[in-house]
Amino acid sequence: MTDDWRRISAVFEQALTLDTAGRERLLAEEDARHPGIASELRAMLRAHDRADGFLEQPAWEAAPELLAEGPESTLTGRRIGPYEVGEEVGRGGMGVVYAARDARLGRDVALKMLPAAFSRDQRARERLSREARAAAALSHPSIATIYALEEIDGDLFIASELVRGSTLRGTLGSGPFPADRLQRVLEQIADALDAAHRRGIVHRDLKPENVLVTADGRVKIVDFGIARSVTPMDDARVALTLTGTNLGTPGYMAPEQLRGQTVDARADVFAFGVMGYELATGSHPFGGSDPASLIERLVSDTSPLARAIDPPALDAVIRRCLRGNPADRFQSGTELAAALRDVAPKPTALPPGKTSDSTLLDSAWWWQFHQVAVAVITIAAVIHVGVNKDWIGRYGSAAFIGVLVFATVSTTLRLHMWFVSLVHPVTLASLRRRVLVWIVASEGAFLTAIIVLALLLAGPHDGIAAHLVVTGLLLLLSLIVIEPATTRVSLTD
Repeated sequence: MTDDWRRISAVFEQALTLDTAGRERLLAEEDARHPGIASELRAMLRAHDRADGFLEQPAWEAAPELLAEGPESTLTGRRIGPYEVGEEVGRGGMGVVYAARDARLGRDVALKMLPAAFSRDQRARERLSREARAAAALSHPSIATIYALEEIDGDLFIASELVRGSTLRGTLGSGPFPADRLQRVLEQIADALDAAHRRGIVHRDLKPENVLVTADGRVKIVDFGIARSVTPMDDARVALTLTGTNLGTPGYMAPEQLRGQTVDARADVFAFGVMGYELATGSHPFGGSDPASLIERLVSDTSPLARAIDPPALDAVIRRCLRGNPADRFQSGTELAAALRDVAPKPTALPPGKTSDSTLLDSAWWWQFHQVAVAVITIAAVIHVGVNKDWIGRYGSAAFIGVLVFATVSTTLRLHMWFVSLVHPVTLASLRRRVLVWIVASEGAFLTAIIVLALLLAGPHDGIAAHLVVTGLLLLLSLIVIEPATTRVSLTD
């Protein structure tokens, strides 16, 4: 059944490009070779003609489950040409994606096996080859790089940059994005669209599933391999985008894309608006991809946005992206990126003679004093334990080594932050976020250890025990009260 559907899909797409006489010749040839398939094709073509192409999709896209290979056909663990295939990392209407190792260059790639409809139809292959070449020309930090379009044993594969991270769809499960993160993510996406649109490339399937966020917060848009170059080519007379072939996801497609009309950069702007609204509010602006929502987009030039987005300037940008008439939207990623930069908060003007570094330094003196004070208290406690370790008993040396390790970690990190606040304060906030968990863990272990030692020394050595208890309480107050207060008052985190 899978082979029949592949054959039907390929011949159906070919038939859509022919006039009536050409279709009949093609069907007659198919009838002689595959009578059952020919009858299915005639039924599909009649349905297509009655619908006049409205919301029509090729068979491999409309029912991908009919073409999907079973679990037994997974490529994991196989050698495909020069690629050593690893685990599956994703799948969708355009194919299955695997992590793989390119043995030729010794690099990890994302290897996507495309549906058979592409490899068995010459026009589809030609269109995809041109799209892959256009996408491979894109070079931007927020676009996953296309490395190659490969034909291996009759199948087509796209090799691209392997991006490890979570999709925006997965991240949306935690709710709307905070305002500052929302602005950063949207600006990176818009900058990527700007770079693509300047080269005449349209993504056409922009959605949360195709946008990854790496561990360091960098946005990466994937699947530019199905983008279509809108720059006129020498062979522009060849209609490589087949009638009825709407690459895209209905919930993010612009009205003109749903109608099967010519798609340009403004369709990506519309998809951006849908994503932006979702990230800001946690809900789809049109309620989803159900038929009623799709028809609403086809017949209306206004968006049914019910919830306002903060700040109002961002709300205005997203609403403009979602206008039904393409002429009313931003005309490209370039205009969109510029509008988003205007939304971003402007830095506060500094007094004459002041720089951002010196302003931070002036306001952070209390925080700096706190770091040094905690380091001094910690070192004093370690010295106290070391001098009096023999009073602890046979475990005195081990106890001293333990508190010394915890104190060294804590003191080193605090003094490092203090030094950074003096010489390069603009990096202090990010440094503090990275090391704070280590400081809390080491100081928590340290104060626990000295409280235990104080209990062991109580009685015969009340003076030493009291000193250790006071030190432990000071460190506890530092962690839960003083540290957050000084950070909130002195630093912009």
